[in-house]
Amino acid sequence: MKKSILSALAVIFSYTTFAQSKCGVVFQDSLNQTINQRWLQQKSSFEYQVQQYTNALKASRTTAYSTIRIPVVVHVIHNTASKTIGGTNNINISDEQILSQIQTLNEDYRRKEGTAGFNTNPIGADMQIEFFLADSIATGETTKGITRHYSSKVGFDIIKELSTITAFSKWNPYKYLNIYVVKSGITSTPVTIGYSGFPFDAYLPGLIPNSDETAEQQLFDGVVIDYRYFGKCCGTISTTYNMGRTTTHEVGHWLGLLHPTGDVRCGTDYCDDTPTIESLNAGFTCNKMTSTCDGVTVTNQIENYMDYSPDVCMSLFTNDQKIRTRAALELSYRRKSLVNNSTIVSESNSLQVSVDPNPVKSSANIKIQFSGTENITIQLISENGNTLNEYNYQNVTSNYFLINTSSYANGMYFLRVNTSKETKVLRMFILK
Repeated sequence: MKKSILSALAVIFSYTTFAQSKCGVVFQDSLNQTINQRWLQQKSSFEYQVQQYTNALKASRTTAYSTIRIPVVVHVIHNTASKTIGGTNNINISDEQILSQIQTLNEDYRRKEGTAGFNTNPIGADMQIEFFLADSIATGETTKGITRHYSSKVGFDIIKELSTITAFSKWNPYKYLNIYVVKSGITSTPVTIGYSGFPFDAYLPGLIPNSDETAEQQLFDGVVIDYRYFGKCCGTISTTYNMGRTTTHEVGHWLGLLHPTGDVRCGTDYCDDTPTIESLNAGFTCNKMTSTCDGVTVTNQIENYMDYSPDVCMSLFTNDQKIRTRAALELSYRRKSLVNNSTIVSESNSLQVSVDPNPVKSSANIKIQFSGTENITIQLISENGNTLNEYNYQNVTSNYFLINTSSYANGMYFLRVNTSKETKVLRMFILK
């Protein structure tokens, strides 16, 4: 997803033309389009939903957002037989290097003053998204959010071998952002230095995952970064992409952001405050670039994290990019589940149930609060009193619960929530 040397148009036609692309998204997107028409339809459907949602947010003039915290697990896949950690040319990078990357993500996504992630641009946005290494797993076991795995392979094709990479380790993507650090390719100059799954990879609209999730729905979800472009210290780091912005860029894709060109000349990223441009900054400087599309000349926003600029040039996410990420986090079932799971929901002495937003579309986000641990039953009931579906959860605490509403017609429904002591019923509307 970051820093492509070839144009997207050339990539569409043949893998053999994909000589040196530092961003894997363009190629993978093109490949999916050529081999999977259904994937393309799902992508278009998701994009339509995102546009509807962002337009509604802009019309409402909503400016207050809660800060979202994303738990991260970093999987280091290395070929260091001694398992020595850190040092020059060692793929088994140090904890310090990993922590420097988490620090960069937080500086960039929070637009932190006094750091390289700060800018004074009037359209610059504090994305209000924070990242932290996961400190526990579902069993309650403590962890530092880093796993290490030996492989005799010299390097990986991070487009063709995603399934091989994730086979080493994958934490539940409904709860964690998985970031994989590997060596890309087998030469000193990697073909691709970063790749990320998009929200519409993780959730194909109308096919909300469940216990029998199909192979097609289990597309790669996470971020892969070459070890030489991860973090900003401590090991062997690129001289051009040396501030951790490759990961900032790839996580932007994971959150639904596109390249400013939309991967075609004078294309769109659906953000009004990023200019329409001819091409991205595939060079090695921060020199001014201009573009002329439809007879209008503009200055390229080379400081945008979603461009291909050297890391030192980058310092900007825009307000429209912020709105777009909020739409993706709301509309992607897997992203929404991850946000829910990382949000602390306070207890209540009595059973409290709410749905926000209401009306709902493809999924209902139900906030349920009670005291202690309970067995919860959620029933979806039609207007005439028929039970349409029932969901059971054992030994859970106060939390958000997602249920699939994509197959139900528009109209009014009832939600009945039962604990061992109480029952609550509320109206819910479906409006697609």
